[in-house]
Amino acid sequence: MNTKLRSALLASAAASATLLAMPTIAQAQDAGEGVDVGEIVVTGSRIRRDTFSAPQPLAVVSAEAIRESGQTSIGDILLDQPSINPNQNAQTTSGTLFLAGQARADIRGLGATRTLVLMDNRRLPFSDASSPAVDLNTIPSLMVERIETVPGGVSAVYGSEAIAGVVNFIMKKEHEGLELDIQGGITEENDGEEFRAGFNWGKKFFDDRLNVLVGGEYATLDKIMQRDRDQLYPGFRRNNAPGVNPQPIIPNSRTNSNTTATFQLIGGNVVGTARAVTLDARNPTQVVRLSPACSTQTVQPNCQDEALTYSNVFSALQGKANRGVLRTYMDYKITDTFKAFVDASYVKVSGYGIFGPAFSNAAGGGTMPLVLRGDNAYLNGPGATAAALRAEWLAAGKTLTQGSTANVGKQFVEFGGRDVKTEREQYRIAGGIEGQFETFGRQVNMDGYVQYSRLDGTTISYNVPNVARVQQATDAVMLNGQVVCRDAAARAAGCTPWDLVNGPSREAILFTNANSTTDQKITQTVAGLNFATELFELPAGPVGVAFGAEYRKETSFFEQDALGASGALFFNAIGTREGSYNVKEAYGEVRIPILKDVPFAEELSVELAGRVSDYSTIGGTDQYRIAATWAPVRDIRFRASESTAVRAPNIIELFSPQSRNFTTTATDPCDAAVFAGATAAQQAARRVTCAAAIPGWNSATFQSNFGAGRPSLALLQGGNPDLGPETAHTYQYGVVVQPRWIPGLQISVDFFKYNIDGQVGTIPINTLFNQLCYDDATTAYASNPYCAQIRRDPTGTGGSGIVGGVSEVVLVQQNVAKVKVEGYDYSIAYGFRTEDLFGQDYGDIAMRLDATWMYQFQLQGLPGQAFTQLANTINNATPEWRATGSVRWTKDKLSLTWSTLWIDSMIANNAFQPSQLDPYYTGDYYRHDMRVSYKYSDELSLRAGIINVFDRYPPKISDNQIFTGTGVGASQYDNRGRFFFIGANMNF
Repeated sequence: MNTKLRSALLASAAASATLLAMPTIAQAQDAGEGVDVGEIVVTGSRIRRDTFSAPQPLAVVSAEAIRESGQTSIGDILLDQPSINPNQNAQTTSGTLFLAGQARADIRGLGATRTLVLMDNRRLPFSDASSPAVDLNTIPSLMVERIETVPGGVSAVYGSEAIAGVVNFIMKKEHEGLELDIQGGITEENDGEEFRAGFNWGKKFFDDRLNVLVGGEYATLDKIMQRDRDQLYPGFRRNNAPGVNPQPIIPNSRTNSNTTATFQLIGGNVVGTARAVTLDARNPTQVVRLSPACSTQTVQPNCQDEALTYSNVFSALQGKANRGVLRTYMDYKITDTFKAFVDASYVKVSGYGIFGPAFSNAAGGGTMPLVLRGDNAYLNGPGATAAALRAEWLAAGKTLTQGSTANVGKQFVEFGGRDVKTEREQYRIAGGIEGQFETFGRQVNMDGYVQYSRLDGTTISYNVPNVARVQQATDAVMLNGQVVCRDAAARAAGCTPWDLVNGPSREAILFTNANSTTDQKITQTVAGLNFATELFELPAGPVGVAFGAEYRKETSFFEQDALGASGALFFNAIGTREGSYNVKEAYGEVRIPILKDVPFAEELSVELAGRVSDYSTIGGTDQYRIAATWAPVRDIRFRASESTAVRAPNIIELFSPQSRNFTTTATDPCDAAVFAGATAAQQAARRVTCAAAIPGWNSATFQSNFGAGRPSLALLQGGNPDLGPETAHTYQYGVVVQPRWIPGLQISVDFFKYNIDGQVGTIPINTLFNQLCYDDATTAYASNPYCAQIRRDPTGTGGSGIVGGVSEVVLVQQNVAKVKVEGYDYSIAYGFRTEDLFGQDYGDIAMRLDATWMYQFQLQGLPGQAFTQLANTINNATPEWRATGSVRWTKDKLSLTWSTLWIDSMIANNAFQPSQLDPYYTGDYYRHDMRVSYKYSDELSLRAGIINVFDRYPPKISDNQIFTGTGVGASQYDNRGRFFFIGANMNF
């Protein structure tokens, strides 16, 4: 295959960042004329070899593909690989407390903590003390030579966190001259601007013995608000009113936590008996009696009173971030075979999580419950607004006395958004020696290094008011002719009354508002020594070995300010957590060639790898990998591997104190709509357990305080110092076909299987509610320890606002879960020259299609429980089918690429039966991208493109969080719409 065609094929294979189920570079070369590439270290093994002999699937994204992608973040490039599931990126971190501005890799959807991220085979430090994983945005994209992704357990080679696989960034080591790269982009709606500028400068000194490379980049990303997308705002929800079955999709309802104030004059969730009024959001001086659908404590699905607002008016589709990265690499040839090197980097990242203002709930309860009392000074004050509100108050049978109250629903826009600014600075320096020496007549490759990393981070959470002060300020009375706060101690502390009728004063806002800060520090120290050589020759080739040792120490510290940690604010009370651990490890690998160039065995080889570890937290662990490769003829190659893997619990899982969190994915089995769709056996059990849990429970009328379209559910979560390791058994079997009679054609199929035991995590929230508590017909409710973790509110005054609602669920980390994952990876690539087929040169064509069929993703929440199938469910972010395809045309200096991402139709919510939801599936999703590049000269290349050519948005299902990126699985889809980019690369 000629050089031009090979380049086109490689660019096509990588441009869409798809899973290459074979070593791509080697394939293109071996399919051609046997170009000698020498021996390198391929990710997934430390044995040096030519790339084609790697025994596992390997995805490669080239430097050219990174530049042409049009993406500002490497994480978004990797997300187009079918084997990588959404985790964190620009849209998922728009509403995240501490992860704003981050991008993470998640192979197979097993979690970012189970995907090991390396740089030149060395570990990278964690990027956040609240959720340990590596932020891919800390890597300067212009300095990346290629990205290699190996799905499958490779812990025996690299250690903990590699249960799902490895993403390895191979960095550039040298450059001659100055390279500049600049790129900008914007959506069709003129928002979400992105900008990135980078440089590389390199030179050699002292007769080429000293090599210096300096590079870096600066990138910015602007926000996108949901209200700026007609296709996504106000969004959709399910009609989950009692008796509606199946539940159809309807326009999103409005909220009675209004931007002005809503007053629940008569409580309850029965339509026709509740009564509420609101200050009109369009004209706050007007008092409007709400319709029956909007008057209940939890608004009905068809609530559309225009005097109310939508809660997601403050929701962001994409966060705001900027980052700067600098990296310096230097090496010096000590001898002809040895060199010393230093690799240092500095990263500064600022991210902005975007949240709506603090709120109180018209249903009562929640984080900041508020009531208006009948003797409130502003309710009884002058003006038409107060008079109209008094008239409604009296008409509802209330009195103008202290004991007569109404719940207040309000979004406190006066404070502003609860945005979170996160700033992180990270330093990393690695130094060592690498080279070759001879001993016993054998050439030995060795490298040794020491690496130290440190992360310092801070967050400022703005406009998180002091809950008690808001309650004190809004409880205003007349005293000695002046309006004051009722509480005498609050008055002494400077309390300024808040006017809920006419709007607050600046002094009232200043008295009640607050900010909360956190500080974090992470350090990582790693020392490693690695050797690789060939022991002796067999008839089929040399026996290759690699062995080495590694020491690693991790420390983590996270501290919240005293006021925030006290729980006094409208904010998660997290407190302080810190911990450390160290691990000493040794590993070994051997590759044994058994047959070569004999009938029915062009090649047959076996590989063995093992690792032993000693953790200061969990003690000793061991793991192994066995792999085999068999090529009966040159055109076909079979490969198989079996591995065990271990993941040690991280510092957060071990040492986090218990703190408040929230979830929106839970459903209440006792809710009337959920109960109606349950099986007969479930209903029989729930008639007993729900009646025992909720005073006066009625299966036909009870409406819970959480679920679709309702407020989030409070959780109490934290760490567990007694955790043990996660263990996994993984299998991979595959075949690669490269027929000599069709040059340029490559086909592969690989089967994968993961069995993970003792997975660290909390009990899945719906498993806790359903199987472990309310569907358990054999254990009495009062003695069921899992039901005790669900704290019901028997009076409606304990935080839920509803009699029998749930005020809190207690979940802590445990080694409780098992996961079973199975599926297939498929890949086909074909490239050809039009001149060879048609006799005239119309350019070169390269095509590629990659797909993952993950038909099983089963979770067992607790030992002995039934497995729950999560594959093909959007609320668990695991599509059954995912595929990417690309076609690239290249002629002379011009290249044009069309790529397509396909996500299979998924179940909208697997907590329901198919008969309960209409529609039950999301429908297929396609995103098409077009990219063009032009090499004007050796010094200048231009590129441009359109991402999401046909302006496709996420599926119109009930969960608005799919749009905003805060729901599980949200970043499967592009929520920003059509995006344009243009860039240039210059060399001097």
